[in-house]
Amino acid sequence: MCSRYYFNLTDGNQIIRDDEGLQLADINAAVGYAIKAIEELRAEARAPSEEWLGWRMEITNGTGEMVWVIPLEPWPLKTCSWH
Repeated sequence: MCSRYYFNLTDGNQIIRDDEGLQLADINAAVGYAIKAIEELRAEARAPSEEWLGWRMEITNGTGEMVWVIPLEPWPLKTCSWH
């Protein structure tokens, strides 16, 4: 059964909301999508920078519950956490 997941970016003060979300098979698919999106953000920067320092991607489910957090810290990708 598919669920809708949202991929919000925040530094704790500012938030860039994902108002559309994606219908995905499960949390594993959502985390995989998030990691690819973060890799694309980093590729656009071309070199390690502090642009995303302190930012994180918060994955929420259809009810707004945070289910996973991935820091956007400069390279390499740091540990993710389950909520």
